[in-house]
Amino acid sequence: MILTLLKNPLTFQLMASAGVLFAVLGSLIPALAYRGKQGQAHSPLNHFISELGEVGVSKLAWVFNLGLILSGLCLLPASLSFGLMLPGFIAKLGLLAGGVTALGLGFVGVFPMNKLKPHAAAAMTFFRAGLAMVLSFSLAIALQDAYTLLLPRAYALAGLPAILAFASFLFLMAKAAQPAADALNPLEAARPKVWVMPILEWAIFFGIVAWFLVIALGL
Repeated sequence: MILTLLKNPLTFQLMASAGVLFAVLGSLIPALAYRGKQGQAHSPLNHFISELGEVGVSKLAWVFNLGLILSGLCLLPASLSFGLMLPGFIAKLGLLAGGVTALGLGFVGVFPMNKLKPHAAAAMTFFRAGLAMVLSFSLAIALQDAYTLLLPRAYALAGLPAILAFASFLFLMAKAAQPAADALNPLEAARPKVWVMPILEWAIFFGIVAWFLVIALGL
């Protein structure tokens, strides 16, 4: 019964759409109300997304953190659904990576920036697993058999922006001199006006949102 339900394209479409909605609203609403430690507004040019969930700084931190938890809970069955529908071993790797991605996203909400070490661990799990998920699913889409197409092979290109953003972010994190927990916790005095790491993080956010929506529309 559960397996049949997960293999229904409508399950993916509903769960993916709900997950995206929770993530977008859970980020947009706190961003509009955000005022930093020095009274500054939140800017994607130099603020990490996670700063929206910093308790005691972000006025609506609970909205952001709850939004991520709910989004993760929705994207977990969405990822399982797509991995079960899409044929091939690579798709099953995507299924596993998607499950880890959704759990990582949820735990970013469970552990906000105030709990920096578990927060950074959850965030890095999301980034690494997210890259593996989109890459695996994109390859699986491109390598579909012509007689069992779930959706056109051109949809493999939908994952390219997210893949590039994930890979660029992880590459720069690997080159950083400090641990992930320190790199994701900026000091106000050292915050540049334009900062590539938060920009890439926001690119990941919009890239993964767009990927889920494009796939949902394609099924």
